[in-house]
Amino acid sequence: MAESGFNKLQLLSQEDLIVETLRRLLKSYAELNRREEVTKTFLKSLCALGVESWIWFILWEGGGAQRFTDILHVANCSRSKLSNVLQELLRVGLVRMVGVRYQAISPAWLVRG
Repeated sequence: MAESGFNKLQLLSQEDLIVETLRRLLKSYAELNRREEVTKTFLKSLCALGVESWIWFILWEGGGAQRFTDILHVANCSRSKLSNVLQELLRVGLVRMVGVRYQAISPAWLVRG
């Protein structure tokens, strides 16, 4: 079974693989949270593994909508890379625009702690 799942991941485009990775990350967080074995620090460390998940975490941790320049200040990537990542996160529904600001979209069970 594990091999079958791995083969399915190999067939995904880069963008779809990013989305699937973030979804699995959030599902794992939910399970660990249910078991009371996770902390915000754990989620931060896990999200730091990739720029896409790191940008999402920055937005999620901020709680509200944030300006591009504020995100850029803490994102540790170039302006063009941040722009591309935000566009991808918008496209896949993990971020939304609030006016000219960006805000993370998270499942209802993902409670800040």
